[in-house]
Amino acid sequence: MIITSDTLVEEILDVSTGVVRYFILNKVKPFTCAGAFPQTLGELLARYHVEDVEGFIAGLNAFIAAETQS
Repeated sequence: MIITSDTLVEEILDVSTGVVRYFILNKVKPFTCAGAFPQTLGELLARYHVEDVEGFIAGLNAFIAAETQS
């Protein structure tokens, strides 16, 4: 699965439990008290004022790829 800014956050969290670590290490909380953030990754990153959205997404895709190869 290739993650884009249009991918729903809950779909990303279903890919692997390890992705939460990537988010937290990058100071983005991908969930609320009610569960996974209910919108797209782009909307979540805008909410957290992430300056390099493309860099965040590229890193997330690399993280997922490395994790699935293990």
